[in-house]
Order: sequence, then structure tokens, then C-alpha cells
Amino acid sequence: MVELRHLRYFVAVAEELNFSHAAQRLHMAQPPLSVAIRQLEREIGASLFLRSTREVELTEAGVAFLKGARRTLADADAAVTAARRAGMGEVGALRLGYNWSAGFETLPALGQALHQIRPKLELLAEEMRPSRMPGALLSGAIDVSLALYPEVLAELSYRPIRRERVVALLSHAHPLAHQPEIELGALADEFLLFPRELAPRLHDFYVGLCRHAGFEPKHSSESSRTRWTVGTWEASTAALLPQSVSGDLPAGAVAVALAGLDAALEFQLAWRTDNGNPALAAFVAQSTAVFAPLQRV
Repeated sequence: MVELRHLRYFVAVAEELNFSHAAQRLHMAQPPLSVAIRQLEREIGASLFLRSTREVELTEAGVAFLKGARRTLADADAAVTAARRAGMGEVGALRLGYNWSAGFETLPALGQALHQIRPKLELLAEEMRPSRMPGALLSGAIDVSLALYPEVLAELSYRPIRRERVVALLSHAHPLAHQPEIELGALADEFLLFPRELAPRLHDFYVGLCRHAGFEPKHSSESSRTRWTVGTWEASTAALLPQSVSGDLPAGAVAVALAGLDAALEFQLAWRTDNGNPALAAFVAQSTAVFAPLQRV
């Protein structure tokens, strides 16, 4: 049976045309090299070299075999390199689920940073509701999720990567829309909170902010994302969102800072603890570095 080592021995002798020089190149003694070449010739059924006391030459069979041997060795080396790179998370694919607000600044920043250090790694991102993410992680549909306050499960690991200020999103026609900052309590009558089943922990975070400001929030049957997309920011409605959305507001909407609000939104990565995708560790490490230290807001 022809082995890769036989091909390496043969190529060395074919290029050196000297068994002694080839043995030195291979860091081995000459007698075992000569034995290995003869074993290779018996396996092939043809002489690969013409030997004399003065010189070594390739036979026609040797010339033909050299091309294939070099190609096989190159393919084997490429396969080893590819396997090592995949094992280190440098190539392959990483499937990521992200919530809507992460798509404005956080995910693009992570994607660009990852591309710089892992240009061959493909990041497959899918927007999804936070309530769907735990199931997608456990089933293996995604490798990692990026969301504001993801749902907590014992089977998952978590890493906070970014904190952001909370801003109020108002209609341009709202009487407070052009103030430099406002109190959250001033929005008690028009603030609408998305259904809890869309993102339970984020919903509860917003409820806590409203109660601290002295009012109980009213609930809407649609999400902020829906009103954003279809442009239904009426003068009598308001919502809370991370500050990063302010750079790409829909027509007719204004982001206003909230005064006296110490709480901050936190983006977190989540992944199944036993996920063996080598690219995952590289992504988590790079994501932490992009936004480290965590912003103090």
C-alpha cells in the first residue's frame, strides 16, 4: 500500500537525484530510504529510478509518477491546513440569531471586527424574536444569539458585551420631541409597551423603569419594530429603545434622551454550553474585545 511517507521519500530523491542528499533532506539514514523506495517500486510494479554508482535518473515511469505524487502531497498538505484552520475557528460558518435593535450598531460592529481576524469565517445572521432564541440554540438551529436581556436557561452560557443608554422614541409632532431631554414620567399617558411574549426579560426591564418613574405602562398589541417599519409613530405614542437606534430613525420619528435614568440596556451573547463549533469561541472572544470595557452609562 502506497503511503504519503513513500511519496515524500520519492519526491525528495526525484528532486535531489541523489539518495544521500535526499536522506539528509528528510533527516533520515540512507539505507532505510533506499529500502522504502524499493518497496514503493514493488507496490507500483515499475522501476522509478535508474541507478548507477555515479548518478540517479528518473525512468519514464518515475517522471509520470512525480507529477501525481506532487499533486497528492499538495492536496494532503492543503487538507491538513484546512482542518487546522477549521479547528481553530478560522474557517467554516457561525449561525447567529439577533434581535432587531442589535442590527443597528452592535451586530455590524461585531461582524466587521470578526472579518478582520477571521476573513474566511462565514457569519450567517438571522433576525428573530428573543423569545425564539433559546429554542433555536437548544435545537442547534443557531450557534449563538445576540439580544437585549436574553431568556435564561441552565443549558446556556451568557456573556454581556455592551451597555447602552435608553432613549425615548417619539413622533416628530410630539410636544416633547424637541427637548434636549425629558423625564420618563412625562410619557406616562402615551408610552406603549410591546407584548411580553415577544421578549419577556426586556419587557420586564421596561416595566421596572416605568414603575420607578411612577406609572404603570400601557400595553400595545404590536411591537416597536412593527410601528417602526410601517411608520405609525403617532403623536400620541412613545416607546423606549437603545440609543444605537438613533442613527437610523424612520421618517417622522425623534429619539430623545431621558433625564435622571441610571439604568442601562445590556446586550448579551448566549450559546449552548456544549456547542463544539470552534468558531464560537473565537466569536465570543472577539465580541468581548470590541466593546471592552463595558460602557459605563
